Amino acid sequence: MNVKEALELAIKEELKARDRYRELTKQADDPETRLMFEQIAREEESHHKRLSERLKAIKLMD
Repeated sequence: MNVKEALELAIKEELKARDRYRELTKQADDPETRLMFEQIAREEESHHKRLSERLKAIKLMD
């Protein structure tokens, strides 16, 4: 596995995690739990964006 493949895998996993936390947000019974899942989903989205930017930069260097 090279760097591009590793980043592509990490991006895919971050999106899956984000989607899972969004789903858990809908299932949460109380506002505090909902808020926690929303925050984690935002963090996963932030990770996705950073990894995507790194992948884009690496592709530009090719």
